[in-house]
Amino acid sequence: MNPPHVTPHYWTGAEMLLLQLDMLAFVDPSASEPTLVIGAGIPPDWLGRRMSVSGISTRLGGVDWHWQAGTMHVTVRGERCPVRFGPAFPAGTPLHVEHLPPR
Repeated sequence: MNPPHVTPHYWTGAEMLLLQLDMLAFVDPSASEPTLVIGAGIPPDWLGRRMSVSGISTRLGGVDWHWQAGTMHVTVRGERCPVRFGPAFPAGTPLHVEHLPPR
């Protein structure tokens, strides 16, 4: 095979996709109880923009979130769990969490 361009190996491509998903939402197993972390990979300069994420699958259930005007709204479809922000979000950021049964 002699492709005209370089593409990542499928394994590497899958690892990059999983990393990008973790940057949006992941479960921190090192906490005293499994905790959903929102936006761990969001840079601080993005916080001035509206953001929306839907359909992220975690071991605690599906996660949707949207960020608008300095407030985070999170919907978890599955287990009840604590939710916290990634490091870019300022302390005291308003957080509204809704827990729904799994689909």
